[in-house]
Amino acid sequence: MKNLPARQGCVPVCRKSARRTGLICASALVGASAVFAAPAFANDTTMQLIEIMRDNGSISQTQYDQLKAAAVQDDQQMQQQARMQQPVAADPGLEQRVDDKLAKMEWASKIKLKGDIRLRYQYGDNSGRENAAGNNISRDRGRVRYRLGIITTPMDDLEVGAGLASGGSDPRSTNQTFGDNFSSKGINLDYAYAQYQFTDYFAAIAGKFKFKDYLWIPTDVMWDGDINPEGVSGRLNFDNALGTSFANSGLWVLNEFGSNGSDPYMYYGQLGQEFTAGNAFATLAGTWYGFENTAQPDTFNDDYSAGTNTDDQFGIVNVNGELGTKFAGGKASLVGEYLLNTETDTDEDQGFAFGGKVAVDRWEFKYVYADLDANAVPDIFPDSDRFGGATDMKGHEVAGSYALTDVVELGLDYYNTERKSVDLDEQIVQADLSVKF
Repeated sequence: MKNLPARQGCVPVCRKSARRTGLICASALVGASAVFAAPAFANDTTMQLIEIMRDNGSISQTQYDQLKAAAVQDDQQMQQQARMQQPVAADPGLEQRVDDKLAKMEWASKIKLKGDIRLRYQYGDNSGRENAAGNNISRDRGRVRYRLGIITTPMDDLEVGAGLASGGSDPRSTNQTFGDNFSSKGINLDYAYAQYQFTDYFAAIAGKFKFKDYLWIPTDVMWDGDINPEGVSGRLNFDNALGTSFANSGLWVLNEFGSNGSDPYMYYGQLGQEFTAGNAFATLAGTWYGFENTAQPDTFNDDYSAGTNTDDQFGIVNVNGELGTKFAGGKASLVGEYLLNTETDTDEDQGFAFGGKVAVDRWEFKYVYADLDANAVPDIFPDSDRFGGATDMKGHEVAGSYALTDVVELGLDYYNTERKSVDLDEQIVQADLSVKF
């Protein structure tokens, strides 16, 4: 025993103790080796001591086997802990893989999906549609509208968008009527554009696009809400002491003929001012619409026009405005428009609309009275629900809606219109369920 490295307080006891004391001392050695020994198999010094204690009779062979097994188990546990504490070897491709994943996530964050679906029941009664007995023919239709848009921002200040919509090629309708023995319904390119924000005050857009940010209009007496013009537009706005001033302009293609270079097109310029004072607000704007080469046949597609124009020359002055106030839980306003075609040689050259809007909590209401002479505007532009989008008409619209949730809305719309030069009138009722996403 003289040649063995003794641990203080343990080996001397083993020399003087009986077998029970030897077992206690050996157990203490195993425990100490688990705490202090380096991670080697069963700690050689500890195993030598246990063997000597067995040989000199301090412990039995059975006790020796138990202590040896305990020492081996402790050694294995220490090796496992040591492996867990060792640093992981560097992966040369890990950083690149992480960067690639982050890049993909960043691109996904630049893409936005939006859309809506509208289910509609529509009833129409038109005095111009009569059966053999001379009675008016009413019409009931189930209709659906579906729209899906993808908006991306591939770089700062640049927005690129594209949208699909149900319907056909009619620019004033994205509805599809139920029928034709469950036939498939058409989906078309509704818009596709690129828009760039040059400064905080000026932006431009090109392609086929929704024009509401580039032309302020308070009613749809001239422009149906489904029309997406094609061409280029710009907007300029800046704050001042009265509120915000804005200027909009654009060049829009009406048609293209392969047989000549005199394609019809239109252009516009708009100046406006938004006013704010406490809860009161107002907007006043003036717009000039110019048209070129519209005297050519097929400038306005007969398949989509109402056929109520008697002249093809247009140069339109448009003055419109809104005056309203905000209150607890909502707002209310009065709206109006006046239109004058300065280029027609006929007396049927004016149009106007006036009405009001109220929004209270989840409720919205609207009333508009519209009157258009035959040549006030091209008969391919006005709201298609007013006598099929005709000019030479006048009538009322009353609408209301209730938002069941932030994305689900119920709506009811009623039109009562008549043609001015002929004895025709029409009533339409539309009941809608709309879901936005």
